[in-house]
Amino acid sequence: MINLGSETITQSQVDAALVDYDASTGDELAVVGSSVEDTRLISGMSTSGRAANAVLYVSPSGDDSDGLTWATAYNTLQGALAAASTGVNDCTLILVGINTGPNYYDIDTAGDPTFTGNYIIKGTHRTWAKIKNSHASATSLLKFTGYVSLIDLNFNLGTGNNGVIIAKGAARVHHCQFVGEDLTSAATALQLQHATLAKHAKVVDCDFRGKDGTLMTALRLDKYCCSDFINIQIHNCLTGVRITGANSDRNRFSVADIGGCGIGLDLDEGNEQHFSNIIFHHNTMNVDDEVGDHTWNNIFGAFPITTEPDNFTGVAVATGDGADTWTGAPVQVRAAAAKPFRVTGINAEADASEKFRIKLTDGTTTFIDIQIEGTQNASKRASISLPAGTEDILNAGVVVFAYAKSESSGVDTATIWLELQEI
Repeated sequence: MINLGSETITQSQVDAALVDYDASTGDELAVVGSSVEDTRLISGMSTSGRAANAVLYVSPSGDDSDGLTWATAYNTLQGALAAASTGVNDCTLILVGINTGPNYYDIDTAGDPTFTGNYIIKGTHRTWAKIKNSHASATSLLKFTGYVSLIDLNFNLGTGNNGVIIAKGAARVHHCQFVGEDLTSAATALQLQHATLAKHAKVVDCDFRGKDGTLMTALRLDKYCCSDFINIQIHNCLTGVRITGANSDRNRFSVADIGGCGIGLDLDEGNEQHFSNIIFHHNTMNVDDEVGDHTWNNIFGAFPITTEPDNFTGVAVATGDGADTWTGAPVQVRAAAAKPFRVTGINAEADASEKFRIKLTDGTTTFIDIQIEGTQNASKRASISLPAGTEDILNAGVVVFAYAKSESSGVDTATIWLELQEI
């Protein structure tokens, strides 16, 4: 018991006033109890966050009666979900106890078990209690159509189920693990989807584990925009992240490790995604981009450097007709490609012994402008050094053009090759 002046708070009331920290925003998650004591307990601990007006407990050790204490806890998660209010302005905190060893919480429901209320579902640790759906006709573990926060939970897809489907905006999925190591058919671990458009999800510190680079898509966004995905680990999946829906725009991915996948990022639709501090490794393809207007910063991986064109002829770029005069029309030096890429250097061969300037453009914006001292028929290599914050990683589908100019009057020629890294 805890004494507050003349009042006493029991352990169950302490549990009901649980506060969890949201590491991605700095907000605290306040759970407001129904009594004066509960309110006083959390007073001053949280000035913002999401408040629950009811608390239910889930544990294999409870007597499965009413879920109001650990002693009377529901034995199944769906028992607590079914008992929770579906009021549009109500939110229920569901505390999920440890279920040790080979045991798991079995949803045991056909199709997509759908729950319409608002829930904060919190476990103790993402590896201490598995949630499965063993029903022979199940197609997913859980589907939520109201507001939902999932914290410290383990979702095991079994042999053939999808994982969690969230069909409303502002979802929170923190410190969770999604496991598809036993799959025998295709499945998606976490799907954020909406009929028209949803916004503002946060997926933070989550681990996705597939099977041998096959079958499992870790994360799919469909008509879901303006969301944050922070510190995620995706390994051994068929697809790491798939984005569909023409309005799935401006999602941010920051600090991600994507490895051992068939495709790391499959960007089918949606505009202006932001990728920063992404590590790719051991993927068959790192990025499959059908859109090509994204922002890339601090992208890491073993990206080989190649030279294009793959011949000794190169691409001839004539200067303008006159001293210090740029090429009149741009010369294409690289056609559109399927992957994002970085230009790491230029090999140039001049036809005159004088200074040359060469600039590269995507057709609209110049991203490299260098000068070389040309020696007739001698190749010169110009290495490109770019600061980390402005790497000029170019999107899939970008065509590279070149201009040139020289000191002397008349038309001179710089023959160039590009040194490239494809992501």
